Amino acid sequence: MTLGHFEAGGGWEAQVRQYIRKKYRQDLAGLAGIDPGALAGLFRGELVAGRPYATIRWVLRVAPFRPLELFLLFDQDPEFGTDLRVFYARKSLTVPTEDAYVFAWDYVALLARYGRGQFSLTNAGPGPEWLPLADFAPEGVGPIQDVSLGAREEILEKVTPEVVEVAVRRMDCGTFAPAGGAWEVTWPLLGDLSFRFRYGPAGSEMAFDSHGARKYAPEFLMSLTWLYINGLLRECRQVDDALPKLSRYF
Repeated sequence: MTLGHFEAGGGWEAQVRQYIRKKYRQDLAGLAGIDPGALAGLFRGELVAGRPYATIRWVLRVAPFRPLELFLLFDQDPEFGTDLRVFYARKSLTVPTEDAYVFAWDYVALLARYGRGQFSLTNAGPGPEWLPLADFAPEGVGPIQDVSLGAREEILEKVTPEVVEVAVRRMDCGTFAPAGGAWEVTWPLLGDLSFRFRYGPAGSEMAFDSHGARKYAPEFLMSLTWLYINGLLRECRQVDDALPKLSRYF
């Protein structure tokens, strides 16, 4: 399935196709010379055996957290050139359309950066230290962090650590831990990027591993942050249906 199968997803699908066919087409062509196995490790994904048609070079399956599952198909056709197609497993339809779109957008942009050689294929893994966003982001990024939380703060105030612990297990991704009167969740976002979200009476803290924090742009980090916190809050509401919804889409 494509984004067009999600609720009101036709416009989002058209945007992804626009990025692939115009903005990133030349960059994505560079993927032809890259080891897809190395990409799979960096995306925390796996290469899928078999191809739907002969011009497909590889199929990369990525499952950020349950139930979302994406398939990235790299196509090189002698007549029509380079293309990248993004598909979803049917179970992904329970994820809001905008979240499914942003994951596709982020992954396409990341593949384009590998295609043009901006990032090394070496998977160094996450760094040994946690760096709060304020410690490494340029001045003026603070408002981006505020947007990443926004109305989510009102829901986080009502969520108990017990509910969060169960919600993390339901996501099938991440590690929950109490933290001195607060709680924290650590998620492996990519093969070389991890994110820690801590919440308690003193408020919230976002931190990234010292390797990923230096490799990826703050805007990209905040985009993934938003997606994982959204996923956590959706699962929290499945555990405790008295919690408010962010909106009909979340």
